[in-house]
Amino acid sequence: MNNRRALLAALILLTTVLACAVPGLPAASQPAPTEDTRLEIMVAETVTAAIELTEQAVPSATPIPTFTATPQPTNTSTPEVNDSGSTLTKLEDGSALFVDDMAKYAVNVPDGWLPVRINSQEYLEAWLLPELSNPSMQRSLSSIEKMDPDKLRLFALDIQEGHAEIDFVTNINFYLDQENTMSLENDEGVKAQAEALPKAFAGLEVTATELTATASGIPIGVITSKTPITTLEGVSVELFQKQVFINSSAGVLIVTLSTTEELKQEVLPQFDAMIETLTVANQ
Repeated sequence: MNNRRALLAALILLTTVLACAVPGLPAASQPAPTEDTRLEIMVAETVTAAIELTEQAVPSATPIPTFTATPQPTNTSTPEVNDSGSTLTKLEDGSALFVDDMAKYAVNVPDGWLPVRINSQEYLEAWLLPELSNPSMQRSLSSIEKMDPDKLRLFALDIQEGHAEIDFVTNINFYLDQENTMSLENDEGVKAQAEALPKAFAGLEVTATELTATASGIPIGVITSKTPITTLEGVSVELFQKQVFINSSAGVLIVTLSTTEELKQEVLPQFDAMIETLTVANQ
């Protein structure tokens, strides 16, 4: 279980930096980025191992009751439904409502972020946006194309002006772990996750762990960390990540923010405000 937990932790974090940077290597020792040194090659064995461990235990599909989210503002776009069992609706204030019927939760992604699901219409349409002329955005979006939509439930890119100037795209991902459980009645589960991360992700330093709750009373576990990374253009940055763990009806939902220390003060309040919009069935 410890090996599986470590590999899953690595897979979740690697998703956030895939095609943006090479983790765990000081800039002085990092070779100039080429097609042969892309991160996809570097982490392939880790990702494969994690998938092999988890796919054996995936339960067979069963009907999931429809989850009705908290009422939202009117005058929205038509909800985009796809085969993953979720809907994504653009709201008039620029935010987006994501409803996950598989795990029965809903969340509002704030304006300034581009939320997409794998194999979805909005994923295809995203390539036509002006922001996707940025090569960093293109690499980030293409990195999720072949991932499992039953696990990576939602991926959101930060498209706010000036936020992708250092070749690292701030992002949020919603990862559903159906194979493991986590008690949030005490901090033992959060601490176990925190202990696994440095073993699975070279150079990572856990900076804080916390067991808390949203304003509406949803229990959450929180881990923050920092990791030195080198972008594909050879720029050294310190990666800041915040993981929030929530129990859902289908497993543990892990919501991860990945950004840089430079942008943390601006995007972290947006992430925290988004977490406060979560509604979870049977909580």
